[in-house]
Amino acid sequence: MTSGNPKRQIILELVQVVSFIDLTPHMRRITVMSNGLIGLQGLIPGIHLKLLIPQPGQEKPILPVFDAEGQPLPPPEHGLPSVRTYTVRSFVPETGELAIDFVLHGDEGPASAWATTVQIGSYLGIALRGGIPYRQADWYLLAGDQTALPAISAILEQLPASANGLAFVEISDATEEQALYYKANIALHWLHRNGIEAGRSTILEEAIRSAPIPEGRSDVRFIWVATESSATKRIRDYLRMRYQLAHHELHAAAYWKLGMNEDTYQEMRHRGSEQ
Repeated sequence: MTSGNPKRQIILELVQVVSFIDLTPHMRRITVMSNGLIGLQGLIPGIHLKLLIPQPGQEKPILPVFDAEGQPLPPPEHGLPSVRTYTVRSFVPETGELAIDFVLHGDEGPASAWATTVQIGSYLGIALRGGIPYRQADWYLLAGDQTALPAISAILEQLPASANGLAFVEISDATEEQALYYKANIALHWLHRNGIEAGRSTILEEAIRSAPIPEGRSDVRFIWVATESSATKRIRDYLRMRYQLAHHELHAAAYWKLGMNEDTYQEMRHRGSEQ
């Protein structure tokens, strides 16, 4: 369903798992479906969505309820779902099937724990707005760690054959490489940490510093970066200073922070502690 307030245009649905497949030892693609998603426009692969994950022992997550004006009603005191941010990997409007890629790291977080034990028919809540995952340009730099791979993959698949550029993806080792198919003239480089803990490697930053990024007009280039918070800040600051990028030329997102779960990290950001 969609909230009643047209300003919000939030798509909120209870979905069920219809299939899942392991792409690599630590990446699982889960496809969910809902009749309420059939025919929807704006669910472009690469945009963010919120997952509402049921608490242990719950069959279904408790979804927000809106009044006639589209405003959220007070939630119950107990049993609220865990909320995590993920990416639309693919969407088929004719069937209402939506695919999401999960990095599996045991039961360290509610999303990974849910994805690790998922079954056909399992329930999940999703909330999202339509959007555009990238800006049109002639030359692209797409860079991120494994948490950003679903978004990078989705963007690559949408770029036209005329697009040029580079893509860097930091992963643990060669077993996490995926076969990606796209038309654009984008050179994809897999960066292996090979035993270094995620969030402690500098190979992504070093690759970006060595990349031959075009100088000149701001309508030519677009740079998309998403990784650990501290690394994102260093990379963003370097790119802005080195290339004097206009605001619309750079999308730099902090997907996670070393040593923090998403709840703690998002709370810190909302307090204004994360710059």
